[in-house]
Amino acid sequence: MKQRNRKRKILFIGSAILILLVVVILILTPVLVKNYINKNGVELTGRTLLVEKLKYNYFTSTLTVYDAKMFEQNSSETFVSFDTLLVNLKPISLLKHELHVQQFQVVNLNARILQNDTVFNFSDLIDFFYTGEKVEPDTTSEAYKLNLNQIEIQNGEVSYTDQQLDHTIGLQKISFIIPQIYWGGEKSTADVTFNIGAGGSISSSFDFDSGTGAYQGEAILHQLDPEIILPYLQEYINIKEIDGTFDADIRYSGNRKSLEDFMINGTAALKNLMLKDAQDRDVLGVADAEVELKYFKPLLYEAEIGYVRFNQPYAYVALIDTMTNIEKMLIFESAETQPSEEKQPYNIFIDQIRIERGLIDFSDQRLTETFNYELSDVKVDMDSLSLNTSWIKINSSMKLNKRGNLEAQLGINPYNPFQHIELNYVLSDFQLPDVNIYSKHYTGLPILFGEMYYVNKTTIIDRQLESSNELVIRNVEMGRKTGGLYDVPIKLALFILKDINGDVVLDIPVSGDLSDPKTNVGQIVWNTFKGFMFKIVASPFKALGSLLGADPKELEEITFIYSDTTLTGKQRRSLDLLLELEQKKPELAIQMQYLNDRKLERADAAAQIVQKAYQKANNKNPLTQRKDYLEYLQKESGRDSLVMQDYERLLAPPGQVDSLIELREINRIEMVSDYIQAQNDSSSIIIREYQPQKVLNIGSRPRFSISYKLAEDLSQKDSIP
Repeated sequence: MKQRNRKRKILFIGSAILILLVVVILILTPVLVKNYINKNGVELTGRTLLVEKLKYNYFTSTLTVYDAKMFEQNSSETFVSFDTLLVNLKPISLLKHELHVQQFQVVNLNARILQNDTVFNFSDLIDFFYTGEKVEPDTTSEAYKLNLNQIEIQNGEVSYTDQQLDHTIGLQKISFIIPQIYWGGEKSTADVTFNIGAGGSISSSFDFDSGTGAYQGEAILHQLDPEIILPYLQEYINIKEIDGTFDADIRYSGNRKSLEDFMINGTAALKNLMLKDAQDRDVLGVADAEVELKYFKPLLYEAEIGYVRFNQPYAYVALIDTMTNIEKMLIFESAETQPSEEKQPYNIFIDQIRIERGLIDFSDQRLTETFNYELSDVKVDMDSLSLNTSWIKINSSMKLNKRGNLEAQLGINPYNPFQHIELNYVLSDFQLPDVNIYSKHYTGLPILFGEMYYVNKTTIIDRQLESSNELVIRNVEMGRKTGGLYDVPIKLALFILKDINGDVVLDIPVSGDLSDPKTNVGQIVWNTFKGFMFKIVASPFKALGSLLGADPKELEEITFIYSDTTLTGKQRRSLDLLLELEQKKPELAIQMQYLNDRKLERADAAAQIVQKAYQKANNKNPLTQRKDYLEYLQKESGRDSLVMQDYERLLAPPGQVDSLIELREINRIEMVSDYIQAQNDSSSIIIREYQPQKVLNIGSRPRFSISYKLAEDLSQKDSIP
């Protein structure tokens, strides 16, 4: 009996000691594990690890880790840390080939990611755990199911730093909870929310059916600050600052069994976006911009955009030398061109593009005086655009310096613009003084008043330019010419072209061959316009004739025959037209240059002198007594076998011939002058006497050649008859 009691006592004591040892081991195990981790972190992970406290609840199978850190490679800076990590397992499920986590929670997670070129601060961890051995999947054993519940992060914070750009993006207040992720036949959901350090937040939801393989999700970006991407933009464009907010609602869906079903849709919007240049000036921006993505199937290379809308976009465009400020802001990398693989082109379709209330501040800084111009209330409307479209139609309108209007329609082949372009536009109420700086710089003529109505129709087909340009210029007044790069008589031409209402109506066709890559469309237009102005000034008679309802030839010259001693009706009509023109265009200086080839007139003057002598001596008319007159000439000259004109030149004294010619010229000039004075004694029409050195005298019959100048351009020498 005693021996049995002793055995029981020994068994009891042994069991108690064993239980005590187990309890002690269980109590000490977390401490031992913690110490082991702290001492052997480098051997375990390649990094120094530090755990402040580790607890394990054996009754609920819950592991709790407090104040844990993983350090960087230098063992002085923290890579990842958290205040609390709680993992609640259900170990019995492992017997059913299921990893069942009832709760996974991390509180105050803090992680720091660094990147230098292609190397991250976790690259060494990847290398540490990567063995390089290819692991073949075990197809003989039953696959484990994954059942994760209550996955939660509270108040997490992650920072990403690009060390080459010295730029950090911070994700703050990261909080999300995933009720369940089950891989094995049931549905899983996940919800994530966190704030971005620079401003804004991101929230996301995800639903997955592991049985059917179907999944869908949504990501909502709210008021993100684009400042976080500034360093990356600065690699391509030289900007100092970017302001604004970005919002997006992105939805996606698909099935893991069919990757081609993956699809994205949603909307995105920018508000109060503005890019500033290095001088802290606003360059590009928009008050509101929105895009609707109907669907995007990346693996099928298909996308449809419902609309792209810009409300109050802004651009500051300055011409500096041969480039704009925006071109100078762009950063181009010189890289060797590598042969690229042939890729299937995307089939992208855009239903609608709209621009409303746009504003363009234009500045031309190439001139001696800066030219500033504002294009406001810019509207652009373009429908049905795709990458396969060979013809695009664009409608636009805008205000020109707050006063003029532009309406334009453009049709173009985007793949080969010079193969086919159709451009039609109308300018109305365009204020000419707005371009006064250009006028002074290029022509030396300031524009004081005036407005323009302009209709242009331009086509380019197979690089052949054809353009019609109809202009109506009203009430144009230009100042005195002072310098200018080009000596183009624009002022005189416009003055000549003015009708009775003060309007100038022009129709200037422009054409050219653009096959030569050196061909400049602007130069073609300028040369055509310049040539037109010179043509008008050189031959203004058609324009002036239209003004007076007269034959242009009546305003070009007044001709005489040698025997004219009084003005004919035709000559008086031409003079009346000049007097009328003087009244309608008092600023126009009318000049009449007397021209005559005296050598040609000598024959007629000699004939008059000899015929008069014959008539006096014989009392006969030489024109009716031709035979008798010829015998007279032969007798007086003592010669025969000459033509009648030779006899007359031979018999007429040279001095008398010269005197008669001079008397005739004086009479012609006096007749014209007296008639003008009789009709208008205050007329300023200038009559210039015979000038022997004038080349136009050669071969000319007596006539007055009429020319026109602006009165203000007459020099003192010009004003003297």
